[in-house]
Amino acid sequence: MTDRSVWRAVVAGGLLLVLVVAALAVEPRLRALGVTGIVERFDAFRAVAALSFGVPGLFVVSQRPGFRVGWVMVSIGAAQALGVALGAYGLLGINLGVQGGRLPGDDWAMWVSNWLWLPAYLLVPTVFLMLFPDGRLPSRRWRPAMAAALVGIVIGTLDWALRPVTYENVPGLFPSGYTGVLSDLRGLPEALTTIGTVGTVAAVVAAVVSLAVRYRASGEEVRRRLQWVLAAALLTVGLAGVALAGPWGPVVLALAAVPLPVAVSVAIVAHRLWDLDPLLSRALAFGALAVALLAAYALVAFTLGGVIGAGASAVIVALVVHPLYVRVLAGANRLVYGDREDPARALRRLGARLSDAGAPGDLLERMAAEVGRVLRIHYVAVEESGAVVASWGHPGDVVERVPLLHRGGPVGTLLLGERLRVKDGPLVAELAPHVAVAVHAHRLGADLERSHGRMLAARQEERDRLLFELHDGLGPTLAGLALQTERSRRLVDRDPEEAKQVMEELSRRIRGTVEDVRSIVNDLRPPPLDDLGLAGALTELGRGFAGDLAVEVEVPPDLPALPPPVELAAYRIAAEALTNAVRHAMASRCTVTLRATDALELRVEDDGVGVGAPVRHGFGLASMRRRSEELNGTFELLTGAGAGTHLVVRLPLAAA
Repeated sequence: MTDRSVWRAVVAGGLLLVLVVAALAVEPRLRALGVTGIVERFDAFRAVAALSFGVPGLFVVSQRPGFRVGWVMVSIGAAQALGVALGAYGLLGINLGVQGGRLPGDDWAMWVSNWLWLPAYLLVPTVFLMLFPDGRLPSRRWRPAMAAALVGIVIGTLDWALRPVTYENVPGLFPSGYTGVLSDLRGLPEALTTIGTVGTVAAVVAAVVSLAVRYRASGEEVRRRLQWVLAAALLTVGLAGVALAGPWGPVVLALAAVPLPVAVSVAIVAHRLWDLDPLLSRALAFGALAVALLAAYALVAFTLGGVIGAGASAVIVALVVHPLYVRVLAGANRLVYGDREDPARALRRLGARLSDAGAPGDLLERMAAEVGRVLRIHYVAVEESGAVVASWGHPGDVVERVPLLHRGGPVGTLLLGERLRVKDGPLVAELAPHVAVAVHAHRLGADLERSHGRMLAARQEERDRLLFELHDGLGPTLAGLALQTERSRRLVDRDPEEAKQVMEELSRRIRGTVEDVRSIVNDLRPPPLDDLGLAGALTELGRGFAGDLAVEVEVPPDLPALPPPVELAAYRIAAEALTNAVRHAMASRCTVTLRATDALELRVEDDGVGVGAPVRHGFGLASMRRRSEELNGTFELLTGAGAGTHLVVRLPLAAA
């Protein structure tokens, strides 16, 4: 869509406005001549319909020239605007004739105005509804209905065109005795008008049915669009019924022209029906300005027109046009684009969401919703590690992907369901870091939950191990000792020698049981860690493999004091790695290296045959990995046939 197309639409919309304003400009003069008011003669309805259909329609066809719905809206608006202007011109000239002055062609202008409203009026409940929303009929089977609508419109228009202007039975329009052009004609034959009426009624019914058919056959998104139009159609019918029965009929009838184009506009804005948001922002502003201008002009003209004149009334209204346009344009932009034009307000709203949120998951949902509302986008999602963790709106195709960075590193992606304008880039750049903070918080929360789960699992595993050791090992041993003690007590008097042997066996078993208890305690916290520190404990551990594996421990002399959880994890991982080197890798030499910065780095490298490829993830490897992850560390195992095994574990010191 080019700027030239936009300006063409603006100019055409301006011409519509000029026609309507021109009709209003002569209204004070018509009232002075005793002509029935604009509301009573139903010209107010035509003026409202001209703007409410014409302005949005012009912006539709400026981008989609082949889109039929837009052209129907333009035709309705243009016919009503031209009709109301020609009617005002004709009435002024005809009634000035009483005072001896006439305007050129006023009779014919009045004649054209007398029938021009009819095709515009009949297009709405027939052709317009049948073509909505995509500009095509639901199927070829609806062509007879479209033909019936066109036949009804043509016959109805010809019938009114072939009647005198006085056929419109509204008192107070013309001077006494005025007949106008074609005064001898009385319209089409009754049989033909009946055919036209039947065709129009059938087309209206078919149009409503076509909307119902589309509704049933369409998806959820199209249904939401059609709901607006169905509701507007029902409201229009209701207002028309009230207009026929109530005392404020002409006023209510004028309002009946508003719901349908408003519903179409909402379908375009809220649901991206035709992707015309940039244009419709201006259209909404222009239409709202036109309505406000008409209201202001009518108020000034009707109250002060007789005192200061129509020209002065127009000047007064013109003085407020520009500031009013600025305000209306800002409101229209906010309606279409949200807070895209006001980054400060958008950031304030996003900050409020951050402060109000509870759990990290809830925070991301709120952030996605707020970004969608700020940018007026129907679908926003947050992706983390390739999975969508939060979303808002109605899922659809992802058009834009905005990387989310926290402290220079990627933490996720912001997915947008619509393409952004170039000028939206700075605002999205301002919003993205705040969303990235929320994603980082969500990741930390998820890591915390996983760590908590692993901690509970490890604690349960340790309890199960202790239960096994106590129930299956220490428990039976103590029961046996109790029996041996009772046996030795009975033998003391009868056979002291045998009792002595039983007591010696009992003493030996008690010492073994003490060793078992010490082994269980050592599994919880090996004494060498407390006595020798991690470096000495690893050296002592390496000596225990003498004869099977030569272990070399490399520890820097300035190794700082380490948190107990880190020491224990490093010791257990090293012990398991050395055991694997002997049992599985058949290594002869192994090197254990420690380094410490912000994390403790443990490296265990052997010269064995490796553990095979693919790596068999047995209990030992799973245990080492679990111990490192419990402390938010990393576990890396590099192995291959004949290449030895290289284990690298990093345990953060701050997290311990």
